[in-house]
Amino acid sequence: MSEAEQNKYINQLRRQLVNAVERIKTLELDLEPEGRITEAFDAMERHIDEKFAAVDEKFAAIDKRFDRLKHQFNRLQAKIEVVLEAITGLGDLPEDESL
Repeated sequence: MSEAEQNKYINQLRRQLVNAVERIKTLELDLEPEGRITEAFDAMERHIDEKFAAVDEKFAAIDKRFDRLKHQFNRLQAKIEVVLEAITGLGDLPEDESL
């Protein structure tokens, strides 16, 4: 290999090495705690947290409505029992345990 070819090969290796070093520096900047990738993940995490907070609020509202409906159902059931006892007179039956 001639000296010119060796110099050409060495220069090519130097360019590749400089290019690799620049890429590594770029990756380090992207991956460091304040880098773009970390910022992107933080933004995604904030967005997901906001969505879950909204879902939690909706579930809380549904739970509140369900509790109110359950209470109304229990009141209605109690009223129906009172009406049935009044109509049928079943509430006035003797409580004889010998049967």
